[in-house]
Amino acid sequence: MNVTTSSPKVIVKYNESVLKEVDLDQSEFTIGRKADNRLVIEDFAVSGHHARLVKIQSVFFLEDLGSTNGTFVNDQRVDRQQLKDMDVVGIGKHRLIFRDTAGNGAGQADFLGGDRTMILKTQKPEESRRTGQPMGSMHIVAGRTDRAEYQLTSHLTVIGSQPTAAIRLKGWFAPKTAAMIGRRGDGYYITACDGGKHLSVNAQPVKGQTDLKEGDVVEVAGVKMYFSIKPPSS
Repeated sequence: MNVTTSSPKVIVKYNESVLKEVDLDQSEFTIGRKADNRLVIEDFAVSGHHARLVKIQSVFFLEDLGSTNGTFVNDQRVDRQQLKDMDVVGIGKHRLIFRDTAGNGAGQADFLGGDRTMILKTQKPEESRRTGQPMGSMHIVAGRTDRAEYQLTSHLTVIGSQPTAAIRLKGWFAPKTAAMIGRRGDGYYITACDGGKHLSVNAQPVKGQTDLKEGDVVEVAGVKMYFSIKPPSS
């Protein structure tokens, strides 16, 4: 398939026919059968809001939105996964070929601490204890969220107002994706979204990525929280 691409895009195919090419020019890109999606797929095997692509810095992540029939990358069902150039996303009977020639370099590996492709599955607290990994948590000090404390059990934790965010911000002006917390080995780091205008750590603005330490005070879009990390229970 000879396709010239400079900006990230998806090539939508049905059987062997190319239906369209769609530029990924937004930080959040939803896919589904309903008309309010950025990419509408008229297929009864596709849920109303089936999946979405989220851009964090120069890296794209695919996330299933609780679809009935699942979301697949290279024929493997996924919940969340980082995409690389030429990955084939299966949604219903359609195939979406992800093209990102510019972003398929070493920067993606650095973003996830060396893993080019990572399936981001939730890890239960008891699994962390068994594997001997410390467990991080966020404790809300001020601001509106749906809970007072969050255990960071996933490899990637989204902070924002979107329904699928793990740390759910409330309020009319809360950004859909304000920041993301990642897990790297025995530690955690936080990454700013939307140019970093919503995130600070210990009152210092964060525009890229910074490691989290015990007792760090994180403020995201007016919500203040502190980070703690505990060794696994014996």
